[in-house]
Amino acid sequence: GKETIEDKMKQEDNEKVLHCVRNVTTQDNIDADIKYSIYYDGDYVTKTVSIEKVTSKDKDILNQYKEAYEKVFSSYKGIDYYDNKVEKNGNTVSSITVINYQKVDTNKIIEIEGKEDNIFEEDGKVKKDTLVNFYKKYGITCK
Repeated sequence: GKETIEDKMKQEDNEKVLHCVRNVTTQDNIDADIKYSIYYDGDYVTKTVSIEKVTSKDKDILNQYKEAYEKVFSSYKGIDYYDNKVEKNGNTVSSITVINYQKVDTNKIIEIEGKEDNIFEEDGKVKKDTLVNFYKKYGITCK
């Protein structure tokens, strides 16, 4: 069978993992839960897994989030090893993203995100410390 996004999230034997959370101030009627995991081997990132969940009783708000998530990731659709799944389940919209930095074509990501302020080394690898500092700018703390 085809490998699912859940399969791609599994921790490999050589990987250590750093768990990160983003503190979100939410509006009324919205509860957000945002978690990022950095998997790494030595100094370098092997993959990242991000799970963002928005819960609300307001169907319109949920649909807005679902559309927004889908729009963000539509740019990355054609990139192998950059996987995203957006789902609506009851009162929750979730967006799961798995990026395999050992296999993904980093040039394709740079084409979308621009050369400025990107996290890649010259050889296309990503250092764990670089990513942790990048996350800090966005209010994401890693432990």
